Parts: sequence; C-alpha cells; structure tokens
Amino acid sequence: MDYQIKPLSDKLGAEINGLDLRVPMDAETTTTINNAFVDAVILVFRDQELTAQQFFDAAQQLGEPMDQHLSQYKVPECPMVSYVSNQERSNDGKRKLLGKAWHTDHSFQPEPPKATLLHGVELPKRGGDTWFANMRLAYEELSPTLKQRIEGLEAIHAYRESRDYLTKEEREAEALTDEEERAKNIVHPVIRTHEVTGTKAIYINPLRIKRFIGLNSEESADLIDELTMHATSDNFTYPHSWQQGDVIIWDNRQAMHRVEHNYDFAEKRLMHRIILKGGKPK
Repeated sequence: MDYQIKPLSDKLGAEINGLDLRVPMDAETTTTINNAFVDAVILVFRDQELTAQQFFDAAQQLGEPMDQHLSQYKVPECPMVSYVSNQERSNDGKRKLLGKAWHTDHSFQPEPPKATLLHGVELPKRGGDTWFANMRLAYEELSPTLKQRIEGLEAIHAYRESRDYLTKEEREAEALTDEEERAKNIVHPVIRTHEVTGTKAIYINPLRIKRFIGLNSEESADLIDELTMHATSDNFTYPHSWQQGDVIIWDNRQAMHRVEHNYDFAEKRLMHRIILKGGKPK
C-alpha cells in the first residue's frame, strides 16, 4: 500500500495519507508507523471511515487495547471502544464537556496507557480543535535551574470526579504525609524516561496531581502552574483542526492534550476512543 508521512508542524505531529486502516499492515509498515509515532508524538491518519470494530482491529496493530476507566461510555457493540460526545448531560441537565484542561490520560493508574487513539465519527463544521503539547521538547527547553529543581522529583496522582484543576485549598485539605500518600495513591516521576528511545519528558497531569513528594500543597500548586505554563506555550504546542475521518494516536508518555469547545453545540461532536496498555513510568 502506497502512503506518505509528512510533518504537521515544526513542534510535533505527522500526518499519514494513503494508508487504509481497515487493511492489516505488513511487518515493515507496522515498524515504520510505530517509529514515526514515537518520533512525532502524534500521528494523524487521514480519510478513515471505520466502524467501532474496525477501529479496534486497527488499534491492535499499534499496541494492546486496555479497559477504560469510565465504563458508562463504552460502545455497546465493541466495549473496548468508548465514545466521547458533546450530547452527554449530568443529572442537573448541564452539558458534560470533558477534556477542557491540559492533562495526560489515566495517570492515576500504576501503569498508565502509552497511547490514546481518537476517531472523528461526527464533527461540527468548525471548531472543536484538540491541542497537543510536546512534553519532550518542553523538557529539553527547560531552564537549567528548573531542570535541576525537578530532577528526581515525584508527583502524587489520584483520581477525582472533578475535571477541574485542584486549587491550593483543595490540595491542602486532601494532603497526607508522604508515606500515607505512597500507600494510598500512585506516585510517578516528574521527569519520565521513554522506554523506547531513552529520551526524557516532563510527566505531569494538572487534573490528577495532588502535590509533589517533599513539597507542601502551596509549593506544589505553584510548581504545577509554572511547568504547565512553560510546556503549553506556543513553542511546544499544536492545535489539530479535525477533518472528517481523522484518526489520531498520541503518545501519553511525552504529550499533554486538551479539547477546545468553541463550536455550535447544536452540532454533534462524537469521537470513538481507545487507550493502549503502557508500563510503569520511570
């Protein structure tokens, strides 16, 4: 199968044209695609019209799909695939618009997913961009002082129903001793080494980090803000404008992302989602 890979931006990302994900890839193509994925951080496969099952079959060529945390959003005919829709509402009738803040997926798990895939099933005419931040490049461009400050630092990750950033007050109210946090929650390094390339990236999740080991809640909140502001500056980010049939895979080990809900809510925005099994961050 003839296909082309070309850069999406000078920050991160590559797009692939001419590859039909309904057709199994041969060994050489699989290796090429996986190498491009790790290097570019995100890949966009254009012009894919896939059922949920076909999406799942394609994902298996890139890794091992794993169960997703919010079981209520599973696609009935293919439960390993979930959906993300702007039509969901909470009990009080308010529209659920998830993913607005910068984050990396499932960091509250001992072995977070290495990658996430999204398939644009139904899209608004304009808007609804997904933003990505290259955390590998952000680490490389850290000031020597800040790089030294986070060397060896660990963060406490915990699941919360709220999808908003933790305030300083919330971090203070939930604070336990370092030993209690290690026993109750998940602790990951702030500088993560990629198991394939050996490169380093900033590994944070503002939605899930309670605080850093050895720092109090106020110090942690300030450092999270500083790292997030640095990593999500224009120097390291790319906004993806969706086209019908796009399939995106991104590397959670070296990226954060968020969605921009700047579209007509009368229009449906429906994505299918798969996460791929990863290892313990080191």
